[in-house]
Amino acid sequence: MPRLLPRIIQKLQTSPPSKSFEPFSISKYRFRGKSLRKPSLPPVPSFHPSDHAQSILLTPGNPITSSRDYIQHKSLPPRVIIPKNASPRRNAHDHPRTMTAEERRWWASPYLRMLSTPLRRCWQTQQLLPSAFLIRLGIFQAPPLNPQVLFSPNAPPEAVLMPDGLEHPKFRSRKSGKAGYILCWKDALEFSRSTGTFRRLTHNLRLPLIEDQIRYTLRLRVLQELQLVADALRYRPKHLAHKTLVRRLTREEWKTFRTTGTMPIKNAMAIIVLPPLNRNPETKQRPQAADLSSLPDNSPAPQNFTRPPLPLCTLHPTLDEQPLPEDIPQSTSRVPLYNAVPLFPNPDQRATLLSLLKRICLLEQRQRAAHADFGISEKLPKDDSQRSSHAFVLMSNEDITLTADMAAVGLALWRLPMFEGMGWEGKTDWVKRYKYRSMHGNEKYEIA
Repeated sequence: MPRLLPRIIQKLQTSPPSKSFEPFSISKYRFRGKSLRKPSLPPVPSFHPSDHAQSILLTPGNPITSSRDYIQHKSLPPRVIIPKNASPRRNAHDHPRTMTAEERRWWASPYLRMLSTPLRRCWQTQQLLPSAFLIRLGIFQAPPLNPQVLFSPNAPPEAVLMPDGLEHPKFRSRKSGKAGYILCWKDALEFSRSTGTFRRLTHNLRLPLIEDQIRYTLRLRVLQELQLVADALRYRPKHLAHKTLVRRLTREEWKTFRTTGTMPIKNAMAIIVLPPLNRNPETKQRPQAADLSSLPDNSPAPQNFTRPPLPLCTLHPTLDEQPLPEDIPQSTSRVPLYNAVPLFPNPDQRATLLSLLKRICLLEQRQRAAHADFGISEKLPKDDSQRSSHAFVLMSNEDITLTADMAAVGLALWRLPMFEGMGWEGKTDWVKRYKYRSMHGNEKYEIA
């Protein structure tokens, strides 16, 4: 040790000073995907003994000992926009490419995006489903309920299931390595807690009442996606300034929509009915927009109204721009209409939602006014029927995708009514039925 310390001191004095940590330098080490794509595979040799003077195992490059050389790998997925300063890929045979117009049309649909998410298995139903239909619950170590157990050497540390990975990765990354997936449905969580099927993930595990926290995180994901859309509008090219992302229905359009129940606007992805917030009867102030915090704060409780509760989400048909022949079935697409009061019961979160939607509309209005070909007036029309209503329409198509990812907003919105039970009608028996293997054999038992 006395001979080692002088050499360490000399090494520290001669070495250059270390650079300070930069918050954005971690992106250089972020895994972006490795491509194993090959343009062509080697020809497979014959397996017939007469074609080989000796064993096929002694043939160089045979498909038995060199099986990896004969595996066909997929290329990395395309991107919506490739920046000019993008770093090249390590594989020279797999060049990055942008999406075509048809691929962008698929990417702009929130429902196709949900079906294209990675497959995961639900521990309750043992079904393999896209991860957008599931809730990821991470396994975390929790402090013991009995402090005396902490000093017991035979007691294992208690684990608890908590929602993890529900927020956008740019705001909060995953904190747990091991996790389980369950249906995005509150009844599935309740039934799993009563039957104890979650204990198959690991020993000494408990599932607390986390339904309210999941609801809060799902609503927070909607606000985070809208925040990213507002940030992306600042860098929109001028030739896309006429593409509308969010627009407000006029009073005449809203009256017609309520009468017919059909959405006549093209490329409408979702409708959010968001009336202005009322003042607090005690403080005489309107709720202020809250920050996008990951933990629920001590915000005011939702107000109780004497009116009948509004539905969280309703589906409405759309008008086809080009009618199809009679022998071809007509389009059955539906546009969801969300009522913001039951969707965001917290007044502070509803105020944040209103401020984000207004900010997006204001940014689009300024960009169109700054462009010479799309100058508009900011004055309200004199006709009362042409004034803006409380209904916001979210648009999404292949051209809007070049500006911002509006399909991610629609996906985050749809997971809220899904968690409350919409779309899972008739699946109660499916959730309550699970299978397991016996300890004394391979027979399968079904429990209903």
